[in-house]
Amino acid sequence: MDPIPSGFTRLTLRGAGAVLRDDVAEALVAAGAADPESLRAHATAVYEGRGRPFGVEVPGAGRVFVRQYLHGGALRKLTGELYRGDGRFVAELTALADAARAGVPVGEALGVVARPAAMGMRRGWLLARELTGAVDALTLLAASPPPARRRAILEAAGRAIRALHDAGFEHPDLHLKNLLVATDGRVLLVDLDGARRHAELPRQKRLAGLYRFDRYAAKQAAAGLPVSRTDRLRVLKAYAGRDWPTADELRVLARELAAHIHRHEAVRG
Repeated sequence: MDPIPSGFTRLTLRGAGAVLRDDVAEALVAAGAADPESLRAHATAVYEGRGRPFGVEVPGAGRVFVRQYLHGGALRKLTGELYRGDGRFVAELTALADAARAGVPVGEALGVVARPAAMGMRRGWLLARELTGAVDALTLLAASPPPARRRAILEAAGRAIRALHDAGFEHPDLHLKNLLVATDGRVLLVDLDGARRHAELPRQKRLAGLYRFDRYAAKQAAAGLPVSRTDRLRVLKAYAGRDWPTADELRVLARELAAHIHRHEAVRG
């Protein structure tokens, strides 16, 4: 059985398994969190994206964001929403809790629930704090915010990614849609599904994460969304801060990123 983060308790609820944060566990159970999908009938907000996420008001716990786990890529057609055990769900919960303790700006995790399905498989849901009025960074950039706000968002995005890497986390899917901009201007990483923590994240893994992030942003620009090269470089410059990369290496890195995107598009073509 996978270890769980401190401050959380593992529960068995009417056939479902759950790992819930101690201070909201009772309220979540009373609201029916043993079957998260049943809460959809009381949703106060429905969001776009994989996992059919929604928000719901839970007495005693406040606004709760609910997202079902769904496979991506080729596995999505084969297994869809089915998983072997709850390891993947607990791993993201642990990553979110550990990242928050390390000072990384991430979404506030409240728990995960796993329900039995056919052939011994499981379905899973993440429960987190809903940030009302928040939008993902790509959507906000596409709305053409004033220049000062745009710059602040991009710089906060760069600092958030740097904090994640400095805490040792390798993220397989860093992109603008996984950065949530709160109404108070904070930029939070909200999806750590698949993230792995190392004692120290080496330079090449940092670069790989930056390459993926930049490639996604370049792809949005190619699709006609207003994500400029200057926008992308602002993220990279904020990531660099005052220590790494140096100004000279930053220029080299920008060229490497451009070459990486070109090679990736050539392969896809």
